Amino acid sequence: MIESGKAANGPVADFGAIPNEKRGVTAIETAYTILRSRIIGGVYPPGSKLHLENLKSSLSVSGSTLREALTRLMADCLVVAEGQKGFTVAPMSLSDLEDLTSARITLETTTLIESIRLGNDTWEDNLVTCFHRLARAQERLEADPAGAFDIWEVRNKEFHDALVAAAPSNWLANFRHILFQNSERYRRLSGTQGPVPTEVHREHEEIFSAAMARDVDRAVAALTGHIRRAANVIRSNALIKE
Repeated sequence: MIESGKAANGPVADFGAIPNEKRGVTAIETAYTILRSRIIGGVYPPGSKLHLENLKSSLSVSGSTLREALTRLMADCLVVAEGQKGFTVAPMSLSDLEDLTSARITLETTTLIESIRLGNDTWEDNLVTCFHRLARAQERLEADPAGAFDIWEVRNKEFHDALVAAAPSNWLANFRHILFQNSERYRRLSGTQGPVPTEVHREHEEIFSAAMARDVDRAVAALTGHIRRAANVIRSNALIKE
């Protein structure tokens, strides 16, 4: 189990409630976004029970809206339902991390190879832009890992999405998105509780350079090592105890 985080399903000042005027899909989307942020950020720790009445009050939503948001989180594999026992935050473990890491490597490298082979000038231009934005976010992350992680995660996702943007398969893109979202909990743990991630920029730089050079073997090797980073940091620093 993860040692950090607080079990709380009541009001959380950082996120707030959903305004009463928001209805339907907008309310569901907002509830989903807030709950996901709380899960990813460890406000609701892995394995903790999600109390529906507390959440309805905290978010100011109806039961049907809350259940729809939780159903979406189940599809993301961030929440699990246990029969008549209700909903709980999906657990985190070293075995899950290893499985998730291996699956990510398979999908990320497959789509990277296709993207390098098919990418045009527009793909290159977007990749350059995303890399430079990520480099700036990385500088802030090294100075303040906890405070700068959220914007770094946005830039990190943009960069990884740009790498594989030319791959044509929508199915692979959908599965990759789910895996990437699930790995965010582990990346946050590694990036905020592990050693200052000073080597991450060099890894991104190597991936970027190889992709721009259309060097498939070098890019795959660099991306594989990069994806394994979080698992290596978490394991070596005992950030998860099973």
